[in-house]
Amino acid sequence: MKILHKISTLVFVICILSIIPTKAQFPPFTKWYQNPLGFKPVNLHTVNGLIIPAVAATTILLLTKNEQELSNKFAFHTDFGASFGYYASKTTVMENNLGVLYQARKYMAIGSEVSTVIVSDDINNTWGLGIRPFVRFYPIHKDHFKLFFQSGAGLILFAQNFPQPSGFFGDYREGTKLNGSPKYGIGTEFKINEQFSGYVGLWHIHFSNGDHSGYERNPGHDSNGISVGIIYKSSNTKN
Repeated sequence: MKILHKISTLVFVICILSIIPTKAQFPPFTKWYQNPLGFKPVNLHTVNGLIIPAVAATTILLLTKNEQELSNKFAFHTDFGASFGYYASKTTVMENNLGVLYQARKYMAIGSEVSTVIVSDDINNTWGLGIRPFVRFYPIHKDHFKLFFQSGAGLILFAQNFPQPSGFFGDYREGTKLNGSPKYGIGTEFKINEQFSGYVGLWHIHFSNGDHSGYERNPGHDSNGISVGIIYKSSNTKN
């Protein structure tokens, strides 16, 4: 338990410290505060957004004992949010997520969610459907209040190629329908009653195909935003 709490706290501290300006290398046209964990070699806006927390979660599961006091570990969640792009076409992303959380340890949950998104700006107007596994760490875990850091990455399929060419700094590349969807952020959970909790999160969202179709087909999208959601657990679940 102490090892798990220390690891969860360390992950959160790294997230907070990373918002301090450094000479670390960030993605092109990105200010340090727009993508605080986007610097090399962390790059949580890439597939690292799933690989790094997955390695941390596996380490925790191997080094800590199963907590028998946790019952009915499964919970369901849904949230609605909006994020706003900060370069290229400055795309607005409206997102709804529906998924499941498994409380593997008191200070760590593993989850997966199905995402429906609508993207819109002057040249993009389409929607997509995707799935994203993630890990949620709780550096603060109280009965009525929890603070979490979450990171994950999955795939999303858009109805049309996204992003469309923007001409931003002479960039006329066109994206693809199938993209990766890394997402990370911090948030709070607050207990409403024995079955329901609410949560609010601040997120960084990225869409790109990771150069799978070549650099010339991968303009990418980055945005920051907020979401509000609900978690449902059976009435006899222990936290």
